Amino acid sequence: MGIIKRQTILSSVFAYAGTGVGFVTQGLLFPQLLTPAQVGLTGLLLSWSVVLAQFSNLGLNGAGNRYFPYFRDHDRQHNGYLLLSMLTTLIGVLFCAALLVGFRPWMVERNLEKSALFIDYYYWLIPLTLFMVAFNVFDNYAKLLYDTVSGTLYQQFINRLFILATVIAYGLGWLNFHQFMVGWMMAFLTPTVLMGIRVARKHGFSVSSRYLSVKPDLRKQIVRYATLSLLTALSSNAILSIGSIMVNDTSGLRATGIYTIMAYFGSVIALPAASLYKVAGTIIADAWKRNDPAHIADVYARSCLNQLIIGCLVFVGIAANLPNVFQWLPAGYEAGYYVVLWIGLGKLIDMATGVNGVILATSRYYAYDSAFFIALIIVTISVNTWLIPRYGINGAAMGAAFVTALYNFVRTTFVWIAFRMQPFSWRFGVVLVVGAVVWWLSVQFPYGDGPVRVIIDLLLRSAFITILFGGLVIGLKLSPDLNQMVAGVWKKLND
Repeated sequence: MGIIKRQTILSSVFAYAGTGVGFVTQGLLFPQLLTPAQVGLTGLLLSWSVVLAQFSNLGLNGAGNRYFPYFRDHDRQHNGYLLLSMLTTLIGVLFCAALLVGFRPWMVERNLEKSALFIDYYYWLIPLTLFMVAFNVFDNYAKLLYDTVSGTLYQQFINRLFILATVIAYGLGWLNFHQFMVGWMMAFLTPTVLMGIRVARKHGFSVSSRYLSVKPDLRKQIVRYATLSLLTALSSNAILSIGSIMVNDTSGLRATGIYTIMAYFGSVIALPAASLYKVAGTIIADAWKRNDPAHIADVYARSCLNQLIIGCLVFVGIAANLPNVFQWLPAGYEAGYYVVLWIGLGKLIDMATGVNGVILATSRYYAYDSAFFIALIIVTISVNTWLIPRYGINGAAMGAAFVTALYNFVRTTFVWIAFRMQPFSWRFGVVLVVGAVVWWLSVQFPYGDGPVRVIIDLLLRSAFITILFGGLVIGLKLSPDLNQMVAGVWKKLND
């Protein structure tokens, strides 16, 4: 747990620093300086590029999480794994680019009336997908070598800092909207370049094929696994991406813009989980290789509990401060109040069930995880088809929460049956009760009115929630890891 704990904490620090920047950018400046349709454009481009980037990798990142231990050899540059990943991804990007060109007439017909701005920037999906998938290749390689912090720094902080600078320049009139979009695109290129430099300097790689070596039996296993995992690495992100795409298809870019901003607030809850999954995948794959299920069960139980505690704290903080947030947003965004709660609930469920998907995807039952994910896509589209026309953006959020809960229930049950591993204990119930009580208490005080009072109220209310929730969790000793960390800090302060 030492590597997981240390890198998860460091990654979470950068992730939440990026969240602070992202809150200013997407929570405050985007709604004030951009129209909902313009916000919807950025959200829709991201949603499509997330899906396309996953396909562009042709499932190799997922296969790498399982089979990289068989490539690991520092003296031989890990048998050319990075070169193999880059070549595979290049083929995938070219294939996706061809699909985008071929499907453009159909996309124009579907979006010209409700989302004309998207058509103007449709081909920007090609470079955006390339930037994202290239970053994923370098970041995944670094992750497999136990370096998860750099990717979080570049993607969660540097990227958002770049976007913040670009939107401020746009707000000051230094850029027109097209120039803003160029800067927004460069915000995704920059982390990719930095990540490539980081990998080259710290881990080294060569474009020479002299180290590239894959045994025939291993090659067959990788191809089979990559084929099955082509879809699965999207995980719960696919739910939000599909939701945004279907909201646009049903209601247009304006509704997509509101959904994008509100979903952002709900998604903040899951940032520590993303940091955990990066390092836990490599740890669990190595544990399977040495046949150490006890270590996997320990990682599973402790990570689920700690993620639930962190997720509850952030969820309560966001939910209790929503009235303050809406005082800063332009009229119309209040329609997304329940989007935040539903998306947040789905993310909380995802965190509470922890690394169930990682355990399954790196085990001998990985094919089942692929089957579960294909079912997830089908259920997501079906649920959204029914809910979005009836409830709009709230329907998309409700669908996301329902499908996330169903998906994690199936995977958690399967891991329990197949490996006799389940992470839950009485502590989980107590954490939820503590979170509910703190939430109820935090909304009993009247909210401020006016910019200054809103800021003061947000700070005081957040401090109250953090102190009360944290104090109860520590006092009731709900997390041995957290109590150990607090005791260690206390000891250092008194030495």
